[in-house]
Amino acid sequence: MKSYEELLSDIEEDMELMGSSHIVYSMEEDDIVTDYDYLPSDSCTISITLKELQEKLQLQMLYTKVSSHTAGADKNAPKLAVVFPGIRYTADKPLLYYTSRLASKHGYKIRTVSYDNLPENVKGDPEKMKQAFDLALEQTERSLNNIDWNSYGSVLFISKSIGTVISSAYASRHDLTVKSILFTPLAETFSFPLAGSIAFHGTADPWAETDSIRELAAQKDVPLFLTQNANHSLETGDVLTDIFILKTTMERVQRFI
Repeated sequence: MKSYEELLSDIEEDMELMGSSHIVYSMEEDDIVTDYDYLPSDSCTISITLKELQEKLQLQMLYTKVSSHTAGADKNAPKLAVVFPGIRYTADKPLLYYTSRLASKHGYKIRTVSYDNLPENVKGDPEKMKQAFDLALEQTERSLNNIDWNSYGSVLFISKSIGTVISSAYASRHDLTVKSILFTPLAETFSFPLAGSIAFHGTADPWAETDSIRELAAQKDVPLFLTQNANHSLETGDVLTDIFILKTTMERVQRFI
């Protein structure tokens, strides 16, 4: 099987000859591209442009790199997952609830942070956002104060919205090696080290501008999964579409965990 580097090199050559919008057919195993050809066959069945195939492979390379971030962890030691909710997106909401269930299934003990008495109407108000961040981080410090991080072989941070800023700041402040799932991160999240992180963003998210999030994620080598027309909860308003989005998101989360 060809390496990612070999496949990307082949794609670049083909793009020069045929153009980035030329249609090819990819071979995939468990949603992972393993090869491609110019015509459909029994093994290469998925129609895709060369540009789309290039982007998918680049994302897979990052994903593999991120997933190996804690490869040296003691697999026999206990595992801990910490949930950092959003301001109104609590741990019982779909993205956090089902991710916690998946983490629990894979042997993680679940710990949830909560924030109280944060300012309201923070959207678009930098001063209130800074105040909410400071208060939430202070409460997080108290909530996690009794954890002996060295006793865990693997630590997973699961965060949403302002929680992505809190979790990233906390990991940086305590110099923790963690794997991190960032649901609908804010731009401020990317001001912290994010090795070992993956992110999910909806292109209709009013809290974060898509081009900015895409650029910031690329700068930090964070695999970014975009959901078209989805809001800050990765929802579109259509129930069946939202269930499909949740299923696709959880499949990616499970592979990362």
